[in-house]
Amino acid sequence: MVRLAGKKRADGTIGRRALVRCLAAGTVGLLTACAPSNAAVIASGTGPVAPRRAPTSKPFGGPVEVHSWFDLPDDPRSRELSGIAWDAATSMLWAVQDESAHIVPLAPDHELRTWRFGPAITLATNFPLDLEGIVLVPGGFIVASEKGPRILEVDRQGKLRRDIPLPAHFAKARQNKSLESLSLSPGGRYLFTTTEESLTTDGARSTPAMGTRVRVLRMSRDGSEATEHAYRTDPLPHETGDYGVADLAALSDDEVLVLERGWSRGWGNTARVYSVSLADPATSCIASAELTEETPVMAKRLVVDLATVSARGLPATRQKQAAPILDNFEGMAIGPVLPDGRRSLVLVSDDNGRTDQFARIVVLAVG
Repeated sequence: MVRLAGKKRADGTIGRRALVRCLAAGTVGLLTACAPSNAAVIASGTGPVAPRRAPTSKPFGGPVEVHSWFDLPDDPRSRELSGIAWDAATSMLWAVQDESAHIVPLAPDHELRTWRFGPAITLATNFPLDLEGIVLVPGGFIVASEKGPRILEVDRQGKLRRDIPLPAHFAKARQNKSLESLSLSPGGRYLFTTTEESLTTDGARSTPAMGTRVRVLRMSRDGSEATEHAYRTDPLPHETGDYGVADLAALSDDEVLVLERGWSRGWGNTARVYSVSLADPATSCIASAELTEETPVMAKRLVVDLATVSARGLPATRQKQAAPILDNFEGMAIGPVLPDGRRSLVLVSDDNGRTDQFARIVVLAVG
């Protein structure tokens, strides 16, 4: 493990001032090296890593049921919905469209069973975007674009406020497998994101034998600190197709839900939600130039495999699926507490502009 010579935060992250002092001193060495987010230092390993112990804090979970599902009407605003964010102040769901640079508001009824569109917001930028994630901030939004990749803050009219810098190595994301997620900690301090599949320097894409390794990035909104933790997805469920991380939803500064999503021809979609903790410093990979088989990864706990939940009244699937509820789920957000006291988890599917897929909102009742 690479360690910082000098002051270091208890959570293993490196502050800006400590980093500058370390660089100025020219401190290098495997045990005392300064570790910036793009440092070319590899944490060495001596063999296979034992699974990490699961976090011991109160988990997000318990029995999961479908509270409601709703297929959005044929409308330009229902096309290619990806990341979502719940606005508790207005009881509104905000979604991004991944090919048209639009932010779409969706207003539910009081039981979260039906949804109607509000006026879409167009982002005013002069560069191409492929929006995949969104969070709410005072007076505006922060969105993640797969193209770039980049993270942008905009106001409520879609005007650009600032470009939020990413660690340099995220430029090594695979084409069309780049930033697919964005979440904000409940207190508003941290942004979380990751790539759909591994960086080109971090190993292979998902295969039937092995999942892909990605870096879950947590960075403060003011840019003063950042940390990365290694995560490995499940293997590709079938011989062909793709599989990776579609979205994140932060439960706290350390606990995050991960939506894994895949598709295989002739089998349809897979959608599973896992819970992970960033509290284990052994899984920190911010100082690693590459991820290897020896890199410790975060322990993950299954919250729900969507193929195992049932819902009544669903229409026939438009392509072969393991369960009628399944489609191309790409967006996830923690929703409001339901009337019976259970927590809600909201999912939205990206129809890719195709007639054989649904633009579907599913509200899960959890725990």
